[in-house]
Amino acid sequence: MEKESGNNFKPEKLLEPFKPENIIQALKKPDEILLKSLRSLTQIAGGITGINFNFYSKVKSDAKARSELTFIGEKKMEEVKLQLFTYNEASCVEKEGIDDCISIDPTNPESNHWLNVYGIHDVDLIEHIGKVLNLERLTVRQVVDTTQRPKVDDYDDYIFFSVKSILKDKDHQLKIEQLSFVLGKNYVTSFQEEVGDHFDHIRNKLRENLGLIRKRDCDFLLSQLLDAILDNYFETLDSINQEVALIEKETLTNPRQSTLLLIEKNKKEVDKIKKSLAPFKEALTNILKDRTHYIGKRNRKYFRDLKNSCSNAIEEAHATYTALESLTNIYFSSLSQKMNETMKVLTTVATIFIPLTFIAGIYGMNFDHMPELKWRYGYFMIWGIMILILAGMIIYFRRKKWL
Repeated sequence: MEKESGNNFKPEKLLEPFKPENIIQALKKPDEILLKSLRSLTQIAGGITGINFNFYSKVKSDAKARSELTFIGEKKMEEVKLQLFTYNEASCVEKEGIDDCISIDPTNPESNHWLNVYGIHDVDLIEHIGKVLNLERLTVRQVVDTTQRPKVDDYDDYIFFSVKSILKDKDHQLKIEQLSFVLGKNYVTSFQEEVGDHFDHIRNKLRENLGLIRKRDCDFLLSQLLDAILDNYFETLDSINQEVALIEKETLTNPRQSTLLLIEKNKKEVDKIKKSLAPFKEALTNILKDRTHYIGKRNRKYFRDLKNSCSNAIEEAHATYTALESLTNIYFSSLSQKMNETMKVLTTVATIFIPLTFIAGIYGMNFDHMPELKWRYGYFMIWGIMILILAGMIIYFRRKKWL
């Protein structure tokens, strides 16, 4: 492992580049290369975080042994950025300077605060924010650890909520980001791995005083933030379903090895979504079941709606995964059908030529006493017999619907 500045670690490359000297071997053994590709997809797409968790297990254990805070994950931006909204029904003030943002007063009941942090690799800054908000050290440790599963923890002074945002980028690759939320009495703090547009519509509502955000408490703001994350899941599933429709068409018309690879790739992506949504729903269930005092009675219906939306997303993910499983079966069935058609044609041709070869073999023998050899029309007679046999076999095969 290679250590960067501070407590940040940069992961090693998990796959070796394809070497030119292996090209000939790949051409000679395409099936073996296909199986290796499938195994690589399985290894890469195994976890819900999109990161090889085994790589970071030693880092996590070493950090715990030394009792220090360590950023665990991939550094996605160079400089940490902060954004603070201080709002109430009458006004909204937006700040972006680090000094202004971390001067938040969580005990001020006159205004609500939304502090958004872009970049969680600066452990010292995250720790300082934790001290300002009076967060437990365990909470700060979970914020800077991007390999954990979604969860919710209810503390005396706040609620900690961790989720995964899954969205496809411009290159149609699955992009997974951990987001952490801390809900206090009059503040919400959100931690993102990088700058994103997940919450742009919420910022616009705050600035323009649209909807209920500025009229409600911070628990309503948290529900809107979580709803935006769920929207990303639905958008990703829609994108995958569009790809599945194209793959289905190719599977039915012209199945190739690349088709199977696309099917397996999408299956792994859907599996990631399912594994992320299950603990997401579990966390929402725990919030509604425990009846924490940080979720107001009039805003609980929004969290129930989030739970229902999460259930719908899980059902859609299951349906997409089932469709991909069916495409896998169709792919192998199509290959088997093609093989059967090929074998049927070859068998038919071989069967037709068996009696013709038999006749040609008889008259190819070098015996002196063969009466037909001396007959003037013997050659034409043998041709006629062979043509009659050929025509008869073709007619018979057609009546049996073998052709």
